[in-house]
Amino acid sequence: MQKTLFELVNEVQDEATFLAFLSALSNDRQACSDEWQHNSIESFLEAAADWGHESVNGLTHYEKPDNPWKRCAQIMYMGKIYE
Repeated sequence: MQKTLFELVNEVQDEATFLAFLSALSNDRQACSDEWQHNSIESFLEAAADWGHESVNGLTHYEKPDNPWKRCAQIMYMGKIYE
């Protein structure tokens, strides 16, 4: 069974798992573009940055990880769905 993006983002621990996540994120964009909130790289990156700023100190239901690879993956993942 193939892992979901949400599962993969939570498994990121190092450069190798971050790069695997980025590949999966790219594949998801190609296969499931209708599930993405943003249609351009500009709006995707803006949403990712906005969520990154919003969550810099954590959120009510989000604890910011100490691992910077996981944090970067989470920011990229949120670029897909954050409005």
